[in-house]
Amino acid sequence: MAQQVLTQFEESPDAWTRADKILSESKLIQTKFIGLQILEKLIQTRWNIIQPEQRTGIRNFIVAIIVENSSDEQKLRSQKLYLNKLNLILVEILKQEWPHNWPTFIPELVSSSKTNLSLCENNMSILKLLSEEVFDYSAEQMVQAKTKNLKNQMCGEFSEIYQLCSE
Repeated sequence: MAQQVLTQFEESPDAWTRADKILSESKLIQTKFIGLQILEKLIQTRWNIIQPEQRTGIRNFIVAIIVENSSDEQKLRSQKLYLNKLNLILVEILKQEWPHNWPTFIPELVSSSKTNLSLCENNMSILKLLSEEVFDYSAEQMVQAKTKNLKNQMCGEFSEIYQLCSE
């Protein structure tokens, strides 16, 4: 019965409006993963039909949670699975928003990486996931023009990433 109620909730078109509360207030990691699944489904299927302000709000919310959980080395280690799922959600957002609606993503990521070593470590994980999506898996999930645009953008901004690595 509980599984049926949970499935009903997850399939509700408005479930995503509760995801922020689930992620902010829940103490159980399993519950947080439900909130992330709801957001992932929204991003993959209905992202372009929600309002731009809502998309920006979701994006900023996910970034804030990632920064909060990766700025502390102990949290970075203890919340590894949760943080990895958050990173994957961010990459899903990036596939929709970057570079046209979020042209400053790479400079922001590079800048934040210079503030904290554990945050930098997680940001490198985000870059790895993004590059895998763009260069390895993109043919299966994105149209060719979008793939080409993301590859060009990533290559064009690679010097900033390289400079961060050398620092």
